[in-house]
Amino acid sequence: MAHDDEDSRIQRAKDEFFASPAPERWHDVELMSSWQRSQLAIGTPDMVTDVPHVGEDLLDAHLLEVFRAPLARFSDSLDGTGLAVLLADSSGRILQRWCQDTSAAAHLDRIGTSRGAVLAENAVGTNGVGTVAVTGKSVQIRGAEHFADLYRNAVCTGAPVLHPATGKLLAVVTISCDVRPGTDFLRPLLRSVTTQLEQHVLDVEQPSARHTFNAFLTATRAQSSPVLAFGPEGLLIQNPLAGSLSTDDIGLIRELCDDGMRDGKHSVPLSNGPATISVTNLDPGNRIVVLLPRETPAPAPHTAPAPERPRRDELAGHSSGWLRVAREVAAHREGGTPLIVAGEPGSGKTSLALGAPFRPEVHARSGRIVDAAEAHVSGAQAWLQHVAGRLAGAEPLVIRGVGTLEEKVLAGLRSVVESTPASGPVVLTLTAADEAAAEAFALKLGIAHLWVPPLRERPQDISVLWHAFAVAAAPGVGRAPSRETLELMRAYHWPGNVRELKAVFTQAVKTRGKGPVEPADLPRALQKAQPLTMIERMELEAIQRALQEAGGNRGKAAEILGISRATVYRKMKAYRLTA
Repeated sequence: MAHDDEDSRIQRAKDEFFASPAPERWHDVELMSSWQRSQLAIGTPDMVTDVPHVGEDLLDAHLLEVFRAPLARFSDSLDGTGLAVLLADSSGRILQRWCQDTSAAAHLDRIGTSRGAVLAENAVGTNGVGTVAVTGKSVQIRGAEHFADLYRNAVCTGAPVLHPATGKLLAVVTISCDVRPGTDFLRPLLRSVTTQLEQHVLDVEQPSARHTFNAFLTATRAQSSPVLAFGPEGLLIQNPLAGSLSTDDIGLIRELCDDGMRDGKHSVPLSNGPATISVTNLDPGNRIVVLLPRETPAPAPHTAPAPERPRRDELAGHSSGWLRVAREVAAHREGGTPLIVAGEPGSGKTSLALGAPFRPEVHARSGRIVDAAEAHVSGAQAWLQHVAGRLAGAEPLVIRGVGTLEEKVLAGLRSVVESTPASGPVVLTLTAADEAAAEAFALKLGIAHLWVPPLRERPQDISVLWHAFAVAAAPGVGRAPSRETLELMRAYHWPGNVRELKAVFTQAVKTRGKGPVEPADLPRALQKAQPLTMIERMELEAIQRALQEAGGNRGKAAEILGISRATVYRKMKAYRLTA
């Protein structure tokens, strides 16, 4: 018979494989690979004399409970066929067998396959359970294709059950029977069964994940753009187009979403430049993100398209406090009214004043910045004349570090600002210990001021800033901080603010070289930082919201929170908050 001839041919190939260190590979390469793995783990086929078993305590009761009902229904449909159904965990341990007739049960008994049997490839060799667990692929192992002679008269057709979102191997389902003709149909039949089981996982274990998965499919069909789906416990689904995003880009988008990004369009700084994403929040912890195509204006009719202009640098930060100050500074620039941008050292004052990340090597040549320190070198009169000349120009002007000026020079600066018909806006930056000091200074000049929140008050901006540093340093190279590293950085008080964070980034990536930045790569002071508990974080965010709503008034913030003013003071001190 044809089957006997094929079985004999396979047996000869297997004998040749074990007799020769380099057998002729005339048969299935994957089967040969499985034989080789089995030989390395076991030795020769005659070493397998029985099937090992494990106790009940090592069998996954939850996994069996998830798949018991649908597999029992499938088994019912096999009544009278002599086919048996097996469910194994990802290690090849049999959790349950279903036999609808005596011939199927007798077949499994002959090959020692019962609950607790270990059919891992390194235990019994090539078979329709263990080989699936190793390769993650469906297989059909017939007769002599099995490594052990114990299975010489069996046909085992196995398929993996993968998590439809993460791709993780959850279980192996196998149909087993005696050698017979007509078993080719079992592979597509089993693939249909495991597809249904994979959908069943989402229905039973994570109903919200099923909702997310369906929303992801809908978005993928509707969009010809990268689509991401985020869920709890690190769940990530992405369409093929999302392969264009780096690991750092995806990590940043997840971080922004986890920080409470609302539905709608948002600008994010990705490794290839600013991009716009559309966020749709579903159940708590589940959301769909679509990377929208960059808009390119159509050229005017009958004209050559204009050369693409470089994208304008964007300020890194998405916390409400930072965005509020950025909007107000932009409004002053557009309105042409003078403004003082005040904050702690390294908090990003000059970048806000410019409306773009401050790069000394670039902006020093642009003429947009005048440094107050120059007054101590060139003399007060010459410096004030230089400022007056710059104010008369059409370009925006930033005067850095006005807090270093002497009283008489400050008076002269006030006079120059008031008397010079400025064509472009002027923004002054001031380094101050707190907002009260900044307010007192602004009153002396008679100019409105805005306070830049220090980095410790906007920890959600740390991942965005870090990503911006990474993109500027080496686009496309994975330099993202691990989750533990990010938690430590968010707990740190950052006396040097953004400038200190950049120094930490530079040193950490130099230490790490490649791969995620781990806590050991940070300075010791950061390694000792104590991450806030969930309650502390909620308390901090509530105080920050109240202070923002109260315009920095501590008494009013206390009323909003329903606590005493003394408690607000104490909490602000504990969390190192400024008004």
